[in-house]
Amino acid sequence: MTMQRTIIRTIFAAVLGTTIATGGAAQAQIPAAAADATVVPGVVPGVVPGVVLGQPLTLNLGVPPAGTDCATQAATLNAQALVLVANGQTIPGARASFGCSAKGELVGTASTSISGNGDDAAQRRASWQTAFSGFFNLAGAKTLPVAFGPATGGMTTAPKMVSIQGASDRDLGLAAVWFALVAALFLFAFFRHFGRTDAITPIAGVPMPANYRAPYSLARFQLLWWSGIVTASYVAILTITGSMDTITTGTMALMGIVGGTSVLAAFQDRRPSDDDTRRHQHAAAYLAAAAANPPDQTAMAASLAEVYPPSQGLLPDLLSDAAGYNIHRLQLLAWTGVLGITFLYEVTRTLGMPEMSANLLALTGISNGTYFGFKMQEQQVPTPTGTA
Repeated sequence: MTMQRTIIRTIFAAVLGTTIATGGAAQAQIPAAAADATVVPGVVPGVVPGVVLGQPLTLNLGVPPAGTDCATQAATLNAQALVLVANGQTIPGARASFGCSAKGELVGTASTSISGNGDDAAQRRASWQTAFSGFFNLAGAKTLPVAFGPATGGMTTAPKMVSIQGASDRDLGLAAVWFALVAALFLFAFFRHFGRTDAITPIAGVPMPANYRAPYSLARFQLLWWSGIVTASYVAILTITGSMDTITTGTMALMGIVGGTSVLAAFQDRRPSDDDTRRHQHAAAYLAAAAANPPDQTAMAASLAEVYPPSQGLLPDLLSDAAGYNIHRLQLLAWTGVLGITFLYEVTRTLGMPEMSANLLALTGISNGTYFGFKMQEQQVPTPTGTA
């Protein structure tokens, strides 16, 4: 396990290292560019362009008032331990440093890092989310007023309009690739093998059909659905932020509800039930049809399909039993899909796992409990014709 963690961290450190190195180079070059104030086509005048979260942000504060020495002013501001303030939101830990350009203009630089583990990194990410007015803008840049002020709140310097993007195109591309790969892995696992019910026990004298495929399981679908969403989201967030501690309590509780339902469903499928009796009745009908002279092939095929119920397709398997489509299966499948899509929306909106409320988790638990309660009453194998 330690070796696996080391490998994972090494991979993502390499991924994030290029971005950090780019940010460091930008930090060394920005003061001179800020002092030159060249006109760039397509850039709005008065707006600092092209800042990506994770890279240092540098503001040209201009020439100090007459009679004030720039070096003295910079030393005074450095002594105040000012931090970055974006859109009125204080960014904790974004300690600013001040210096002077070649033209004697005051220049301030602060980190916009959203990476790292621990409470301080989580607070920085939450502050940036608030600065973006509740939407962590990953796809494009937003123009926000940015200044420097005390960690306790407020602004010391005059705000400047800055164009800020939530993540670089490179990080977004890598996150999308990792997400797609993990999601594809879980899809493959579901359709290849793990999404189907446990193999049915063969009955002596009744051969299992060639290339037999058991029906898909709704409980397994739900487990793999949520496992894929949470794992793929975790990897994508890790790619952008570098944080390994992004699983919320609500997410763990959700996985506990889903996992518990899967365990109970598997237990229910394995325990003796009336379906076993009906399967043996169909097996007896198959053997009788096979012993006829000539063998009744139609009756044999019909009985064989009941002894070993085959898959009818994804949706029919998930939504029905021997009696047809069931409302409790539909409500669980619909709620699972809606909540999963909402979960993914929150991940892209906040760049973090959503913290689900107690009411939302209770509703999910009720939905799963209702499904399991009705599942105990389900009939997977129909009663043979003429049998009481």
